Amino acid sequence: MYIYMDVDAPHKLYDNDLDLASSITGLYRVLELVTEQGSGGLVDKIIISQSSLKAFINTVCPGACASMTKVNFKDLDQYVIKPVGVYGSKEEIVRFLLELGVADDAVAAQLLADQSTLGQAQRVLRSGLYILRSVEQQNNAEQIYVVYWPDESTWDDSAPSQIRRNRVTFMRYLTKMCDQIVALISDESDEDAQIIKCVVDKTAEQEESVQVREGFKVQSEHISIRKDTTDKTDQTQTKPFLLYGETSQGFMTVQHQPAKRVVDAYEERTFTSVLLESYLASDHLCVSEYLDEQALEILVDAGLQKRFPTECDRWKYESAAVSTLCNQMRDDELQKLMVKWDKENKSLATGVHEAVVEEVLRLYPFLEKRLFANAVEVFTAAPVTFQEIIRLYPNAGHIFQRYKYQLTLISDSEFRKIKERLCLFVEFTSRTKDLDSYLCSTVAESASMKGYEAANNVLESGWGYFKALRLWTSDGKTALVKQIIKADSIQKNKKLKPFVQNANRLAEQYLMSAVPGVVNKIAEVIKKIQAEICTAKIKAETVHYEDEERRKLRLQLIHHVNCSTIQTQHPYTLRIDSITVEKESLHVYSWSTHSYRVSGAREIQEDLMTCFTIHTMNLTEQDQHDLQLYPSTIPSPHFRFEYKFRFSQGFAIMRAQLLPLEKLLLIVADRLGNLSVYLESLTSIDRVVSRGRGKLLNREKIGQDFVLAFDESRRILGVVSSDKLLLHMFAYVDTRGFQAQGGSINLNQWYSEGASIRHACFISRSEELLLVDSRNQAKIFSLVTMQFRPATLNLRGVPSSVHSTPDGSCFSFGSTEGIELNIPNLPMGDSFVVTSFISRAAVHLLWLDLSAHKCQSYALDITCRTTEFMFRETVSCGTSNKATSTSTHNCLVGCHSEVWNRFPVLAAVQRETISLSNPRSQRTLVFVTDRNFDMFAPYFSDMIYTFERTTKKPTGDILKSIKVSAASFSVLAQELFGAKQWNVSQYRAGEWMVDFMCLIPIHIAVAKENRFVPLKDGVYSPELERSLLGAEVNRIVDSISFGWYESLFQSYMATKPVRVVSSMGEQSVGKSYALNHLVDTSFAGSAMRTTEGVWMSVTPTEKELIVALDFEGVHSIERSAQEDMLLVLFNTAITNLVLFRNNFALNRDITGLFQSFQSSATVLDPETNPSLFQSTLVIIIKDVMDVDRAEIAREFSLKFQKIVQDEQEENFITCLHAGKLAIVPWPVIGSQDFYRLFAALKRQLDQQAITHHAAGEFLHKMKALMAKLKANDWGAMSQTMACHRAELLSTLLPDALAFGFQNSPPEREPLKNLDTDDPIDLFDTQTQFFLSGAAAPQSEARERTLSILQSSWSQFETRQRVPDAEWTESLSQYLEDIVNLRIDHVREWLTQNLSRFQAGHASIEELRRTFEGAIVDLKSNVQLCKMQCSSCQLLCVLSRFHDGPHICQTDHFCIHECDFCQESRKCGMT
Repeated sequence: MYIYMDVDAPHKLYDNDLDLASSITGLYRVLELVTEQGSGGLVDKIIISQSSLKAFINTVCPGACASMTKVNFKDLDQYVIKPVGVYGSKEEIVRFLLELGVADDAVAAQLLADQSTLGQAQRVLRSGLYILRSVEQQNNAEQIYVVYWPDESTWDDSAPSQIRRNRVTFMRYLTKMCDQIVALISDESDEDAQIIKCVVDKTAEQEESVQVREGFKVQSEHISIRKDTTDKTDQTQTKPFLLYGETSQGFMTVQHQPAKRVVDAYEERTFTSVLLESYLASDHLCVSEYLDEQALEILVDAGLQKRFPTECDRWKYESAAVSTLCNQMRDDELQKLMVKWDKENKSLATGVHEAVVEEVLRLYPFLEKRLFANAVEVFTAAPVTFQEIIRLYPNAGHIFQRYKYQLTLISDSEFRKIKERLCLFVEFTSRTKDLDSYLCSTVAESASMKGYEAANNVLESGWGYFKALRLWTSDGKTALVKQIIKADSIQKNKKLKPFVQNANRLAEQYLMSAVPGVVNKIAEVIKKIQAEICTAKIKAETVHYEDEERRKLRLQLIHHVNCSTIQTQHPYTLRIDSITVEKESLHVYSWSTHSYRVSGAREIQEDLMTCFTIHTMNLTEQDQHDLQLYPSTIPSPHFRFEYKFRFSQGFAIMRAQLLPLEKLLLIVADRLGNLSVYLESLTSIDRVVSRGRGKLLNREKIGQDFVLAFDESRRILGVVSSDKLLLHMFAYVDTRGFQAQGGSINLNQWYSEGASIRHACFISRSEELLLVDSRNQAKIFSLVTMQFRPATLNLRGVPSSVHSTPDGSCFSFGSTEGIELNIPNLPMGDSFVVTSFISRAAVHLLWLDLSAHKCQSYALDITCRTTEFMFRETVSCGTSNKATSTSTHNCLVGCHSEVWNRFPVLAAVQRETISLSNPRSQRTLVFVTDRNFDMFAPYFSDMIYTFERTTKKPTGDILKSIKVSAASFSVLAQELFGAKQWNVSQYRAGEWMVDFMCLIPIHIAVAKENRFVPLKDGVYSPELERSLLGAEVNRIVDSISFGWYESLFQSYMATKPVRVVSSMGEQSVGKSYALNHLVDTSFAGSAMRTTEGVWMSVTPTEKELIVALDFEGVHSIERSAQEDMLLVLFNTAITNLVLFRNNFALNRDITGLFQSFQSSATVLDPETNPSLFQSTLVIIIKDVMDVDRAEIAREFSLKFQKIVQDEQEENFITCLHAGKLAIVPWPVIGSQDFYRLFAALKRQLDQQAITHHAAGEFLHKMKALMAKLKANDWGAMSQTMACHRAELLSTLLPDALAFGFQNSPPEREPLKNLDTDDPIDLFDTQTQFFLSGAAAPQSEARERTLSILQSSWSQFETRQRVPDAEWTESLSQYLEDIVNLRIDHVREWLTQNLSRFQAGHASIEELRRTFEGAIVDLKSNVQLCKMQCSSCQLLCVLSRFHDGPHICQTDHFCIHECDFCQESRKCGMT
């Protein structure tokens, strides 16, 4: 019994409304039982209840669990728990829940209801381990209960072996998870033990006979007659029918499906280039007319070009011609516009001149218009008003207002001196009106005649008021000349008249020369802005025209594609609504194959179909075990699994036969009568028949009337032409399918004219064929002698059917003579099959009772004249002849001894997950009962003594230190539920979770159909397998996941080194048992085969992680040599210490035993894979007595020496184990030395060189190795790992460079070492950068990102306070600095993640080139243009790749009012 993870569990906490767990407050399921199909039948498995455990983790630590493969155990460590384990009878556990107040009486009644009488819709609580939170968290610590809810018969001493194994495993986990255990025992308990007694019986000699016993009845809703309404005019009935099968059983149902259109719609689904190209090459196409230019280009490159080369070339040519034409049109229009502007230039200048002159006269009324008359005549004789100009050029008014201020700034120094003095005079006189006129005039005249300094000197030497008065200094910036001259104080003072006249003269002179310059400037700016507007308009019109013409060309191509493909004879229609190149493929420096994101649908018009469903009959492991011991046992099979396949209507099933290993022989006749023969696994039969890959048999050659026979043991198909009397033989070869065995065999010489063959049947386990002809004769034909046997059986009539019993002992004829089978209620005419279960001697006759919806069997006890011996138990468990036993509950106490016997008490390697800082309390076990309180401690002590004495297992003080006590339920309630706190061990929640999860083995791989199949999260998924057909190694690596161990390897213990120990060997030699006692794991082990494929568990220690791999037995009948070889190759490549256990036998041939090792020796070259094949092979020979130790060791040494001599340098010891081998004769179990040798194995493990230096590195290596084995890639391991790492980093690189994270928002994850999970400790900016892509317009996104980067600069707002060239250079330096921070961060990230790979790998060098190219791209995208702005004198701060005019990203107005500007010199803004 093993543990699986419930990967298919939905996000809902309890996905079944009939689950009682949802009705119990604070209850979270951790582990539960499910039934799954194993190679040995139905087995109980323990799974992690994913959604429920995830809910618990996120309840106590929100956000700590994204999924069971991504758990933040470090965050969980901040939370402290105090777990108490609880187990016992159902009645007492319900009482416990009621006392806690987490369940009410109604729920209690449902929990205790008898499940055997419940209907299908009743609510139940599944058996398993549960976490119960009775109170909310307090002080970051909480007491929780871990409750083991039992099955109905869990505590029965006579419980079946599977139930017992489940019980022991659950108790193993419970006692490991909790130091304090409470056992709730009901009054039914009994301390009597049972002894299993066995006997060897001799069967008596008997005459040949067949006795009939009533067998089983299995109900199924599918065993019924269904109405089929696919044809409304003719309703037919379809009946289920039994399938042939000597050792496998099942039935088939038939359902006709109407014609329909099946649509597989997808939104942004990823398509590989190969898959999309195949669809484009074959399907009907329905391409959306709304695809843009870029999408159609992608589609053409993706495969449309190959299918429509002429049309695509024409589209490309005509599209390019349209672009050329539009460019020419744009240039012509711009040329015409230039000519027009030249004609309008003089009129524009005239109108602007008129407006400027009017503004000058408004500002300076003392000037005369005639002064500017000459300038007017220069421009034109036909003036245009400025209002007309504004109408023609809407921006003219705004431009005029922007530049007219220059008319107020007369820069002549003499004029400015006069203006300043006049302003002083006007200001002083206006502020001193009430003072003595003489004094005022003195100061005023000093100001006007001599200036500010002279007037200030007068004030400094003055008296009274003047001492307090200070002149207001004016630079005249705001005072207009018109206002100064018109001031009354100036007009009345005749002494100032010369100054006024001189100012007028100077202003006249300045303006006469300045007006033409202002006019030209305004006209130029108007012309420039208007040119930009007109140019943009022309470009927009031509772009619109070009887009429209391109759209017409696109529609023309799309219409042709859509119409042409309608004539294609293909059932699928591919509809494409949108298509883009996937994100990682957009990177211009990536050389990887493109993948695409496609939205649309793929549709198929299905004809009338017939759906066939196979319902297989499955036995429990217990039934199989019982049938092996007692073939007369009546099993209790189940119909649990279905397999479907479909054919078009008109096809008929001629024969369907179930074979071992879940195979199916299927023979189908098509509408023409030709036969197709398939032999495939049930999981792949639908895919195979849909492709029509069967052996085709022409009906004309085999005849219209024929019968079929099939020999399961030798996989030989016989086709007998009934009328032609010809026998055709076909043998199945694994690699080639059915192959004809010579020519047809002519049977005419043995039959008279007119005879025909009516039935054919192979005699099981022989090379003979029974033929029944139309003359009522049965003959046996030998395929060895090619002759009929002399004897002929004459029948009363032609039987309805002929069957050979699986053991080959006799035949079953319908409606004929022989030993009459007394089978009541067997309807005559209905089909039946003869089959066997496990043993071919356990023969059953099966038939379907359609009215009762049951499959019914009758056991056929066939006796021959032979004497047989049988080993069996005198009191059998689970058999038909067992006596009714009393259900006792001694197991409630004895289960602890069962755990100690099956699992280690003190393993050689101790788990050290829990840190020593956690307060641990003494381990206690409290039996809660109503009687015999003083008997439990002595009984438990005696049980420990007996266990230690009989098993001689090392226990230390672990068992003796357990404090055992007993108390009544009332005492428990008072102490455990009351205010008094129990002394309970405390754990960090993360450590506690990791400790119990590491106990749980996970299934990581299987070998089937000659392939190595890695599993995802412990589960085999046929859908995943189909999706990985033909996949590359890197994609397979990404699909492999190890469930709850992912977070352990990748983050929580990522830096710890790893040692790997594995157990391999023959079947049922104690491989799992030995591994458990060496490294404290919980692998299953029993007398029956329980390990299938490869299972993994982890034992954390203080210094390292011990990874244990448990392999299924080699040389099993279910496995081929190829499958054994793949398992051995995986084992020897990754493991540090290989334990190979085998049985003790003198003079045995070990060459065959190690053939799979030798076959693996030449597959992967150790020299090209130095990190692999570094293990020591330890040959463990079990059950060796002390006296035989030396001889056994010597014999094995000699035989290995012979292998080395025969194979020389290709011997497997050198190739797979670096020449290191040890032979260990292992004592008999129960001896003192049996367990002592585990310490020696531990020392051997400790001495192995560490080949996996970090858990993260080990995880990567193991996934890569498994992917290589699956893909049959035998290249160097280092190359594979480097290639995968480089591809992964290449995928993450764009986000790393753009965001500084491994994932883009919102799921940001810092750059880290992928092997150790350590963040890259290097300072980086938090800003986002722009990285170019291979498609799509880039300019807008680049400029938007650059603008955000610029605004993040702290000096961004200081632009007009420093010289613009200096400011721009500082901005460029800032952008370069933050880019270098990101580049250094990403470079260190790449360095750390590539450090363990050797330089020179092509994929790594390609990644480095990609990175260097991306650096150039990243830096280029932040480089500034620095050309002059088109509207002012500042520099352009757009990207140097920008489109359109140069822009400084300001309003083009200077924020300063300075003398420099007043002097009309060009500042940085103008």
